[in-house]
Amino acid sequence: MTAMDTHHLDTPTATDHASSDARLDRIEARLDALLAHAERRDAELEPLRDLAAEVGVLSGPVVDSVTARVADWDERGYLGFARSSARVVDRIVTSFEEEDVEALGDNVVLMLETLRDLTQPEILRLLRQTAGSVSHLETDAEGPPPSTFALLRDLRDPEVRRGLGRMLDLLRSVGAEGAPPPANP
Repeated sequence: MTAMDTHHLDTPTATDHASSDARLDRIEARLDALLAHAERRDAELEPLRDLAAEVGVLSGPVVDSVTARVADWDERGYLGFARSSARVVDRIVTSFEEEDVEALGDNVVLMLETLRDLTQPEILRLLRQTAGSVSHLETDAEGPPPSTFALLRDLRDPEVRRGLGRMLDLLRSVGAEGAPPPANP
């Protein structure tokens, strides 16, 4: 190859220019399409950016309020109570079978009615008085039981008679509810 032939290979021809121009035109068209697509996406995201900015402004006070509320609950003992309650529930779940819970469900109305009755002020006063009396009793289980005459002497005390009367009323009531209905002749 001569120097002229080599020079000819280094010099672009008109076909080379047209091919490069066409390629550049395709690249430019593709870039224009991508730019237009990016601008549409940017326009679509603008409301979301505005929303994020507003949420950011509002979330600061909300987070502060929630943090303050949780700190107050912790200080007042609610969170400790919740943790302890979770441990109680865990013990219940591990101690009872599904059948036990179903049986509880069958009787829950009766249990709640009983609880409602037990929370009446006169019942609570009686239970409190009984608990206080029992805690003050002398527990001398090893001593001899009181004689019949000692019991009769105690019956002269009006408080003992009143207590026995209440106990007899209670026993009468329990016996009446547990007694079978009278038979019809």
